[in-house]
Amino acid sequence: MARCVAQFVFKPNPGADMSKYRASIQAAVVLWRKHGAQASVWTVTGGEVGNTVVSFMFPDFKAYGECMDRLTADPGFQAWRADNVTSGLSSWVRSNIAQELPVD
Repeated sequence: MARCVAQFVFKPNPGADMSKYRASIQAAVVLWRKHGAQASVWTVTGGEVGNTVVSFMFPDFKAYGECMDRLTADPGFQAWRADNVTSGLSSWVRSNIAQELPVD
């Protein structure tokens, strides 16, 4: 089985309250972890400096799909998504879902 990672890249909007921005990211991490993801948060230091990458790792695509099913049904996640859009704290840059390739 090949591991799967889902990555979401955000950038703080000009003038954003950074403590609220970080709290929003932390709230998302808690929700994803609740449903089985291994989560990590990264700050971009080369290239798109200042962006934040939130990564969620799974043992395989099946586990990713199961997590997504539970996550999207969670009222807390639905509320987080609505708040994230209306808060004006950040802008979505991109997201990726990747499958690990074996390297010999």
